[in-house]
Order: sequence, then C-alpha cells, then structure tokens
Amino acid sequence: MNEEKYIEERVGKRNPFRVPDGYFDQFPEQLMNSLPKRQPKAKLIWLRPIFYAAASICALMICTGVYFALSEEPKHEATLVTTPQQEVYDEFDEAADYMMLDNHDIYALLSEN
Repeated sequence: MNEEKYIEERVGKRNPFRVPDGYFDQFPEQLMNSLPKRQPKAKLIWLRPIFYAAASICALMICTGVYFALSEEPKHEATLVTTPQQEVYDEFDEAADYMMLDNHDIYALLSEN
C-alpha cells in the first residue's frame, strides 16, 4: 500500500498515455493498405482423389509388408536332443536351485538316506 502512495505522490493520477486524435478513425484503412497484396490461391480440389489413392496404396503396401514379415515360418534350427536321464538331472538342478541347496547340503542329504 505504501508503494502505491509513493508512486501516486511522484507521478500523480494523470494518464501518461495518449492516443492521437482521429487515430482509430483511419486505423482500418491504414492497416489494409499496409498489408501486402497477393493473389488468392487456386485450390486444387481435383487433386484430392489422387492424393487419397496414393495414401491408400502406401498404407496397403505397408500392411502387406508387415503381414508377410510376421507370417514367415520359423527357420528350422538344430535342436539338442535330450535323453530322459538328462531331463531328470535338469529337474533336480532346478529343484536344488529353488531350495537354495549347494553341493555340500546335497551330499549331506544323500548320505543320510
């Protein structure tokens, strides 16, 4: 509040901004005269169907490419043949990992039986 009083004492209540007389009477004409003159563009409405057809063909080609890329049969790679004995070892290793048993614990458990 003190700042407002200080400013009012220094400047007063007068408005320092003034508009010249008749400025807004001539403003629209001056503005229109200052704009660059240009010719209206001819709309190429007859080209729209061609653009739509080109966009449709591009979309169809992309979809076809994606379809064929994803529908390829997987390549046959050599697979390891596992024996039933190997499967038992694998299951035992998974169980040991799950129970957090190390080799010492496994030997202790096997020696008890």
